[in-house]
Amino acid sequence: MKTADAIWMCLPEGLDELFEMVRFERTEQSYDIWLDEKKKLSDEDYRNPNIVARGYTDYVTIQDYPMRGRPVFLHMRKNKWWDKQTNEIFSYNLELPNEEGTRLSAEFVAFLNMKVETTALSIKHIAQMHCVNGKYFADLYRNKLSGYAEWCKNELCCGFYFNGANIGPYMSLDETCLSNGEVWTFLTNKDGHGGRGTLAAAIPGTKSDEIISILVGAMGKSLRRRVREVTCDLSPSMMLIAAEVFYNAHVVNDRFHVQQVYNEAVDEIRVDIRRKLIAEDNSRDKSEPPVTYSNGETMRQILARSKHTLMMAQNKWTDTQRHRANILFKHYPILKAAYSLAMELRKIFNAKISPTKAMGRMNKWYEKVMALGNNNFRSVIKTFRNHAPTILNYFRRRATNASAEAFNSKVKIFRSQMRGVRDRDFFIFRLVKLYA
Repeated sequence: MKTADAIWMCLPEGLDELFEMVRFERTEQSYDIWLDEKKKLSDEDYRNPNIVARGYTDYVTIQDYPMRGRPVFLHMRKNKWWDKQTNEIFSYNLELPNEEGTRLSAEFVAFLNMKVETTALSIKHIAQMHCVNGKYFADLYRNKLSGYAEWCKNELCCGFYFNGANIGPYMSLDETCLSNGEVWTFLTNKDGHGGRGTLAAAIPGTKSDEIISILVGAMGKSLRRRVREVTCDLSPSMMLIAAEVFYNAHVVNDRFHVQQVYNEAVDEIRVDIRRKLIAEDNSRDKSEPPVTYSNGETMRQILARSKHTLMMAQNKWTDTQRHRANILFKHYPILKAAYSLAMELRKIFNAKISPTKAMGRMNKWYEKVMALGNNNFRSVIKTFRNHAPTILNYFRRRATNASAEAFNSKVKIFRSQMRGVRDRDFFIFRLVKLYA
């Protein structure tokens, strides 16, 4: 195969029928290909003896797919023809391979559009990955290719986004901070699995009455009845929204948020003990060295380094963590008892039992927690009992809010890739293209 034939295979299809390759140049920065229109007249002009060639037009440069990490530039020019009888100079109206209004080939633009709408990276970064000027393509995409201006008028005209097609039987509700403390509420579909079809609604703020009004106004009763289950955290605002909007659905509190409430109470005990030790150390004689234990650490160090240990299952402890925990539990039995109840709560949630059986086990667990006699747990028990129906709904399908938390994580990572949210509406537009 000749070199020219191999190059033609990499260029837009059908180009070799209209142009001939006159020059090819490879540098460290790029591949440059010069193409001249073939000397070919139309049938009518061919029969006219007054039509003669009159040189070429100026070169038009079009960027195509990169090759081996270098941009490819097609320098193309058309023939100029002179009609001696009318003294008119003209060229044929050939369709060049560039996207209208750009200096990129149409196929390359379609590819870059697809990458922008399926990749959670900044547009500049995606363009630079494919050897295109990042600022040029970012402006081109926003102002011409994406249809962003029309989308703002049609989809975001009321200040929020809603897509009824993404409402399914199993939904999640959560809030996310976009930038500068601006919090938005996201309604997501679990069946979207974090990809397209996930984002159903994006609404600024977390005020329950405003969000309820927006969602009720955007959805008919038949669409709201379609939802069977809504998961959320222990936020009163999120729970009220879920109950009012989706009146036919079970509201489920995320089990990991429930466990976190208890784990935070256990951690408060650890912090209180450490504060007392710090106060004692400040008042003791500094000439005496602090007491160290068998692992070589002082009790203040053991307490400081045990935070994550007290939230992990014992079978996941390292030898160092196990040694540290044994010392801690020996000197502070209250921490040992509180940790044991945390693991018991985890076992209850891990058990595949009905809500009725779970309620019986939870009531016994409440009694054990109250028997500890620590004030840190009184508010925990009160919270659990106030939210008992929605906590126990977990045992119907063992549904969690993990999908919403994963979606929030994607939004935060995407936000960091964009180096913050400078244009909120365009950021929401990108999220819609990626996830709605």
